[in-house]
Amino acid sequence: MSQPTVNRSPLTRTLSSKLSIALILILISSSVAMFLAGQFWMKQYNEEITQKINASIAMYVTDAYELIGKDDEKPKLDVIKELSRQAMIINPIAEVYLLDSTGRIIAHALPEASIQQRTIPLDPIKAFINGDAVFPLHGVDPRDPTQTKIFSAAQVPNSGAAQGYLYVVLGSKIYQEMGKDIKSSHSRSMAVMTLSMIGLAAVIAGVLIFSLLINPLNKLSKRIGQFSEQQRGNTRGRKHSSLSHSLSQQATSPPAKDEIDQLQQTFGQMTAQIEQQFDQLKDADNSRRELIANVSHDLRTPLASAQGYLETLLIKDKQLSQNERLHYLKTAISSTTRLGQLIGDLFELSKLEAINVAPKFETFSLAELVYDTLQELELELKEKGIHYQVITPNHNLNVHADISLIQRVFENLIRNAIAYTPKNGRIVFQLEAQTNVTTDAIKISISDNGAGISQDDLPHIFERFYTNPDKSREANHSTGLGLAIVKRILELHNSPINVQSTLNQGTCFEFSLPFAA
Repeated sequence: MSQPTVNRSPLTRTLSSKLSIALILILISSSVAMFLAGQFWMKQYNEEITQKINASIAMYVTDAYELIGKDDEKPKLDVIKELSRQAMIINPIAEVYLLDSTGRIIAHALPEASIQQRTIPLDPIKAFINGDAVFPLHGVDPRDPTQTKIFSAAQVPNSGAAQGYLYVVLGSKIYQEMGKDIKSSHSRSMAVMTLSMIGLAAVIAGVLIFSLLINPLNKLSKRIGQFSEQQRGNTRGRKHSSLSHSLSQQATSPPAKDEIDQLQQTFGQMTAQIEQQFDQLKDADNSRRELIANVSHDLRTPLASAQGYLETLLIKDKQLSQNERLHYLKTAISSTTRLGQLIGDLFELSKLEAINVAPKFETFSLAELVYDTLQELELELKEKGIHYQVITPNHNLNVHADISLIQRVFENLIRNAIAYTPKNGRIVFQLEAQTNVTTDAIKISISDNGAGISQDDLPHIFERFYTNPDKSREANHSTGLGLAIVKRILELHNSPINVQSTLNQGTCFEFSLPFAA
C-alpha cells in the first residue's frame, strides 16, 4: 500500500529555508522584545532623572511659603492655589497637594471633581523624605488611583513639629497627554524604521550565511546519495534476497523533509547496505571454505585416478596385455576429461557470480534453440536409448534473453535428465505461451521419467556439488555444479526455477522467459 504524498511548500522544503524562516521569526520576536524593553527602561530612566532633578521642589516650597497658618492651623488655600499656578507655569508636569499628618488631602488647586482618591499612603512619602529610597520612587496619583507616579515631598512644619506634607506629583495629566502624542512622533517613527532596517539587514545577512554554510552540506548529501544509488545498482541481480528486500523498503521510505533528513536517510540506507554486505562477505567466506573443501576432494579424485593408471602403465608396461593397456589409457583419459569438466564448470560459475556480470540480451527463437541443443546431445541420448519429445504450439516463440546462457541451461538440465533417467527412458520439452496482466512470457518445462528426488533432498539440489545420495557423480559423469549454474543464469534473467519430483517416477524443472517485444 503506497504512502500518501505530503505536499510541502517550497519555502519549507530545504534546510536553508527553514533556518531563514527561523531567523526571521527570532529577529522579529527579539526586536519586538528589545523595543518593548527599551521603552520600559527608557521610561524608568526618564522618571529617575526627572525625580532626581525635581526632588527638592517640595522642600523649597515649604521653606519659602507658609502653607498652614500658625494661629488657626488651617491651610492657606490662596497661597496653595497661587503656588500651583506658578508651578504649572514653571514646570507643567507638577501637581501640588497639601496633606495632613495622616495623608488626607486638605488642599489643592485642581477641580474638585478630578480628585478620585482623598487619602495618600505615607510610606513612599516618608521613604522619600528620609532619603533611603531607590529612584524612581512611585506614589499614588490622586486623579487616577490605578496608576503610580514619581513625586517630590517635604514635611510642612508648624512650631517645629510636622503639621503635614507637601506632595508634588511629577506626572500630571498634561504630561501624560504629551507622552501619548510623543508615541506617534517623528522620532519614534524613525526609531521603528531604523530598527526594521537593521532587522532586514540581519535577515539578508543570515540567509546568505546560511546558504554558504549549508552549500557544502548539500553537496555532501548529493554525493552520498549518488554513492548510495550506485551501490544500490551494484546489488541488483545478486542472489541475496534479504538485501533486495532491504533496498525495496528503503525505496518506499517517506520522502526526506530537508537536507539533514535526507542525509540521515541516506546514511541509514548505506549502513543497511554495509551490514548486508558484511553478511554477504561472511556467507561468501563460508561458501569459499566449503567450496575449497569440495573442490579439493573432487579435483583430487580424477587426478589421482589418472595418475595411478598412467604410473601403472609405466611400471608394468611389459607385463600388461594390449587390452589392459587400452583399458588403463581410456580410464586415464576419462579421469582427465572429468577433471577438465570440473575446472570448466568452476570457472564458469565463478564468472557468473561476479558482481559486474550482465547477460547480453537479444531476440531469438526458443524452439530453434531447443532443437539445436538436443541435436548436440543426440549422441548421449542414443547411447542410453532415451527418447525425447518437444511440445510447442508453434516455432515462432521468440524471447529476449542471452542465447548462450540459456543454451547452457538447456544443456545442463538435459544432461541431468540423461544422468538419472534409465535406458529407454523419456525426456519431454514443453513450451507454453503465457499471457497475463503483469507480463507475457513463455513457460519452459523439462521433465523425465527417471529416478526422481526425495522431498528431503529437493531443497538442496541447486547447491554446489549436490548429488543424489543414491547415485555417485563419477558414475553419472557429473561435476555437481550443473544445477547451481542453471539457477545462477536464471537469476541473472530474473526468472525463478521450480522443480517437482517423485521418487522412481521422474522430475520436472520449470521456468519462464519473457516474450520478445
